[in-house]
Amino acid sequence: MELATRMAERAAGLTAPNPPVGVIIVKNGRILSRGWTQLGGSPHAEVHAINQVKDKSLLNGSTLYSTLEPCSHRGKNPACIDSIIKYKFKDVILSQKDRNPLVNGKGIKKLRNKGIKVTQISFSNNINKFNDVFFNSINRNQPYVCLKIASTADGKIATKTKDSKWITGKHSRMMGHHLRAKNDCILVGRGTVEKDNPLLNCRLSGLDNASPDIFILDTNLSLSLSSKIFKLKKRKIFIFHNCSNFNKKKYKNIKLIRLNDNTRKIDIKKAIKSISANGYHRILVEGGSLISTSLLKDDLIDKIFWFRASKVIGNEGIGAISNLDIKSMNLVKNFNLENSVRVEDDIMDVYTRG
Repeated sequence: MELATRMAERAAGLTAPNPPVGVIIVKNGRILSRGWTQLGGSPHAEVHAINQVKDKSLLNGSTLYSTLEPCSHRGKNPACIDSIIKYKFKDVILSQKDRNPLVNGKGIKKLRNKGIKVTQISFSNNINKFNDVFFNSINRNQPYVCLKIASTADGKIATKTKDSKWITGKHSRMMGHHLRAKNDCILVGRGTVEKDNPLLNCRLSGLDNASPDIFILDTNLSLSLSSKIFKLKKRKIFIFHNCSNFNKKKYKNIKLIRLNDNTRKIDIKKAIKSISANGYHRILVEGGSLISTSLLKDDLIDKIFWFRASKVIGNEGIGAISNLDIKSMNLVKNFNLENSVRVEDDIMDVYTRG
């Protein structure tokens, strides 16, 4: 199961709208093949592993190890249990039941009804924890929202002139790229795109195809389409806005999502729900203080990755979080410190919702 887990870890963050799954097929003590959920969630890990076996007769009587219960319903892909039954597997060993209401034990039941032995083993690993986020997102119809902040020791994300390159060091920025690879999409505000003109991609060797899709908050559709981000070809770009009149032809390669009618502010709760409705379960927020503050006000942040440099700017700098309008201690936003790691001269603190 450990090897199957490593297969699943390859796919973590790359499989939306599906969870990452790893599979190993074994017969007579010999590994026949291995598979993992492919880019964009298709094909599923079971089918990917089965397809690696050229002589399908070898699958008869074999054992399939999977990090997750095989699916029993047909969506964009056929049900994985159909292939397992078709090729007459003897055993299926899994480490986690699929808590998606469309599955939730149905795959196990159907396999057993066909005479295939199914065993669930207790195996704690990072993929189980990763998929817990996926299932919680589905069952509460709310994606898992991670906020990434890079600040000075006194909590400033830029000088008063909005200069922020670079507050944190090279290795912290590399870890930021790793976070991008492990999330389904990135959410930023208009100001970040205007000021930084970023690509928001993953620039780590071997993860060139791991750059997630992008959602932008732009109330009045005022962003210039000459920004680098709109030149991307392999990633989907979504813009949340409140405009009723605009030139649709201008945005032919961009999906526009209108939330409210001509109001001055994006409804952040609606935006988050819309991201979930589009099949994304893990969001990495990389915006400035306005978007961070809005999400915190509405209790929408599940985890914070806070990179702090050993630098100080002072009160004139731009703070990571602006006014939350908290007047008493019983209204403060509580988070638990999950981990604290030194990254060269920086510190990365990881907080989870309290």
